[in-house]
Amino acid sequence: MRRSACRLFLQGFKLGQDSNIFTNLWNKPETKDSRVKEYVPEVLEESLAEQRAVLQESTSRDVIVGLGHKVLQGIENKAPTPSLAPNLNKILIEYGAKDVIAQRPLSYLLYPNSSLSPDEQPHELVSSFQDNLRTLIESVESHGCSVRETAPSDAPPAGGVSPTVTGAAPRVGAEDGAAHLPAGGEVIVASKSEHEPMDVTMFIKVVSGMALANMHCGDLRNAVRCVDCGIAHAVDQQRLGGLLGLKAGLLIHQNKYEEAADSARLAIEASHNIQGYLQGAYALRRLGRNEEVIALLEDAQEHHPMNTAITNQLDLVRKDTKLSLPAGSSEDGKNTLSEQKVIEDSVKWGGGGRYS
Repeated sequence: MRRSACRLFLQGFKLGQDSNIFTNLWNKPETKDSRVKEYVPEVLEESLAEQRAVLQESTSRDVIVGLGHKVLQGIENKAPTPSLAPNLNKILIEYGAKDVIAQRPLSYLLYPNSSLSPDEQPHELVSSFQDNLRTLIESVESHGCSVRETAPSDAPPAGGVSPTVTGAAPRVGAEDGAAHLPAGGEVIVASKSEHEPMDVTMFIKVVSGMALANMHCGDLRNAVRCVDCGIAHAVDQQRLGGLLGLKAGLLIHQNKYEEAADSARLAIEASHNIQGYLQGAYALRRLGRNEEVIALLEDAQEHHPMNTAITNQLDLVRKDTKLSLPAGSSEDGKNTLSEQKVIEDSVKWGGGGRYS
């Protein structure tokens, strides 16, 4: 049997006619199916992308955990702010935020009691900054860093961002702290069906505290940039609505009423956020769009029937009297920079359509 098989093989093999026959036996078979040729590179690319993602997450975890514990230890030892700022900045860069807080507001954020009089109390997100940062670090240490991929780098100034509630959230731009935007100029935030990782939730609390510290020290530009950092990563719609409502209030403080109205509208679309209604009504009033103000407040009353602030504002508008600024105003109509109740409410972690 073996001899017959060898004889048949040798009969079909003519030396000189196919000298590469043994080499060809080990070559990959060729195929005329172009779909297979296209499929193999795609599989390889997906595999490489997964490997890069794992490596990136591992590197981010090491940076956040290692430097995070140093920052926490420094805060406990009352280390000076300049010695803590570089490590804290490196942690924020892992989430795409860079240079969003200066030394003075950071000092207030790290050691609020040393900057306030005995009868003053810091905002909840300021006083709990150290605990929120610790929880963020512990979450990353246990479950990894949920870093989003970087989107195209054409980003307008932070005050001009107009997000829409659809798609996946882009990473915040590491160069300027503003959210990276697609060509249409819109921030694309996460869909309602996605689950928000714990480290993202805590990161949003951290940058929200930074926003309030910036506002306390009069740095409204960086306050808005901090809020944009949170918006770029937010998944929970209640939290997103609260951030957008807070941003609307900050823009009103800068007399950017058109942008404030847009941000308020998005806050309402996200979660019928109460601050979206109040800040939006004030911005529209300053723009002279009184009919839209009444329609907006009537819609707010429908979704928040027990809220007296909405009822009072609606009565004022209907009587054609001056709409009082929800975030606090002076007699000459200019906005104050103090942390007024409506601004504080927009970042509280409670229910009722607030930032939670």
